Amino acid sequence: MNLVDLLKKNIVMVPVVASVLVGTFTGVKYVVGLTDTINASEQHIVNLERDLEVAKKEIVDINTRLSSAEATWTMAENLYRQLADQVREHDYDIKDLNR
Repeated sequence: MNLVDLLKKNIVMVPVVASVLVGTFTGVKYVVGLTDTINASEQHIVNLERDLEVAKKEIVDINTRLSSAEATWTMAENLYRQLADQVREHDYDIKDLNR
């Protein structure tokens, strides 16, 4: 039996085998593409997590500085009130001396 006779007997099998081979190749190519996409996404996620940690540290630093600024502002308001009270008291004392 030669190859031509074998193909004639199995004419239905040739397209089936060809489609299975092409399907397998396409499936493997698709899986490799998905694997590459997953690896790239994984690296991107790692970079985002690192950036998020840096941003969290910066937020903590900014919150600390904001708290310090608020405390300074509160202290300045208290000093202003004390100074205003002292000026008012001196004003009353001066009025009393002028009488």
